[in-house]
Amino acid sequence: MDIELLNWLKDSKYRIVTLKSLLANPMLSSEIANKLNLNRASMSRILRDLKSRNLVKPISNKSRTVTYIVNDKYLQVIKEL
Repeated sequence: MDIELLNWLKDSKYRIVTLKSLLANPMLSSEIANKLNLNRASMSRILRDLKSRNLVKPISNKSRTVTYIVNDKYLQVIKEL
């Protein structure tokens, strides 16, 4: 169990909610921002932080549009929450 990672996730109410939203459905950062009523800059920062910890994965098809999905690491972490 990675206590440090769990504590980091729980430190912000939007990290876990973002991951749960992506678990239900892959989305664009703007879609998640709208769903959670956050501005795009805040959502970009949240996704960047989640990506840096290998919890989400960006998928792009050679365009500027990026869809985010949950990485396998999060599936292991969610069992511990």
